[in-house]
Amino acid sequence: MGFITRAVSALALSLLAGSLPGRAAEPGPGNADLDTLIQRMEESGALDAALERALRRLVERQKQAQQQQQDAQQQQRIAAAQNARKVDARRDRIHGNPQAAVSLIVYTDLECPYCKRFAGTPEQAIAKFDGKANVVLRHFPLESHGDMALRGARYAECAGRQAGAKGFYLFVNGWFRHTATNGQGPEGGTARVRDLARSAGVKDMSALDKCVADPQVARLVAEDLSDGNQSGINGTPGVIVRNNQSGQSLPLSGAVPAEVLEQFIGQALSH
Repeated sequence: MGFITRAVSALALSLLAGSLPGRAAEPGPGNADLDTLIQRMEESGALDAALERALRRLVERQKQAQQQQQDAQQQQRIAAAQNARKVDARRDRIHGNPQAAVSLIVYTDLECPYCKRFAGTPEQAIAKFDGKANVVLRHFPLESHGDMALRGARYAECAGRQAGAKGFYLFVNGWFRHTATNGQGPEGGTARVRDLARSAGVKDMSALDKCVADPQVARLVAEDLSDGNQSGINGTPGVIVRNNQSGQSLPLSGAVPAEVLEQFIGQALSH
């Protein structure tokens, strides 16, 4: 009998001593007695059954430990989501009814490929709720996407200053349609960005350029980023579904489909 087989079998015996009917565990058996006992267990199939039970228990314990860890992490995320800044129509760019009971607060990076895929999904999700839910987009430019992500956020803010919330969302979704993502920006460079701004309703390009360079706009983007960090957002797109009356907030991660957002909106409306 090989060393590994003996070791595994001995471990099984030590863990499962007394598993054979009518047989009590005997302390310190010699090698010959151990080999004989193992052989009998192998012949009867008891060893295989015992090992299978032991492995099942081990796998089950691992699953339970993993689930407990996941539950603890989710509770931490839920607790952090409560820190999200209250929705304010004077500060936030809102799509839909500004007085809606529930908000999808979306933390996005205009150079994030997953955000590009997600673009338009939140607007689609709230359409079924007859003004009871809205979308609030906040900036979360990732460092890995460099200066272009920051510039995109500033351009969006400045488009919103001239063209309002509608123009803001037109510009953002236009950027997503044309960007190559990952810090490369829209195809066509600055000329394309200007075209997107015009299509969103921006009239004064000189004022747009001055706005993009305004330190106050940079601070607004930084405030959104800080808000996301304090709310447990660690990637984009990140979503917090907030009941604006109770303040109860639920976090979501990733480019989830509209159906998932609708489920969370329904849950938030019921609390």
